Amino acid sequence: MLSFNQQSNQLTFYFSFRSPYAWLAFYRLSKIASNLPVTIEYVPLFPPKPVTGNPSGNPNKTTYVAEDINRFANAYGLDLQWPKPFDTDWKRPHSSFLYALDQGRAIEFGLAAFMARFSEGKDIGQDDTLAGVAEQCGLQPDSIIQSADDSFFQRRVMKGAIRGQREGIFGVPFFIYRGSHYWGNDRLEWLLRDIFTQSGIDVPNLIDDAFAHPFKTKVELHQFKF
Repeated sequence: MLSFNQQSNQLTFYFSFRSPYAWLAFYRLSKIASNLPVTIEYVPLFPPKPVTGNPSGNPNKTTYVAEDINRFANAYGLDLQWPKPFDTDWKRPHSSFLYALDQGRAIEFGLAAFMARFSEGKDIGQDDTLAGVAEQCGLQPDSIIQSADDSFFQRRVMKGAIRGQREGIFGVPFFIYRGSHYWGNDRLEWLLRDIFTQSGIDVPNLIDDAFAHPFKTKVELHQFKF
């Protein structure tokens, strides 16, 4: 059972390898994770079958999402190549992520898997792709492939999904910090604003300037020593 202080210092990050917005959020959070005064809990989710919200079901939304993701990817300096087919056996990469998490390689595996999917257009449910991801993050390919089909890890993913439903998760990326909820890559700034505030760091008064950066301070994030 976590103490109050431990609970308040934890950031829970729900994500799915299916989501391009989760890709962007995972990438950005990885850049600052080690400097934040929080413990980050990574909870992978995969969509149940049949997949709901299939992007091909709404052409207008598909066009918009493609334009929007391309805009962010260009700004972040990321290559973008949409995977074909878009869906796969989602149990497998998310189960392998939990194995990587147990090995202390969660961020490395997550970044490699997302890049394989959205920068190289690969099917991350396939053994050869998972093997390549494993090699990039310093894990044994055979172990990663085995974990993809291991019922132990698959049950853990399902437990995460059940927990997410109880906590009100309705999409990814989704963050929970001290009882507050943040949905989407574009809410990372607001999450950081609250983390800064709780850490005693002054943030801009948006009443005075509604266009101010939510957490921009005189102390830059990369300079602040937590």
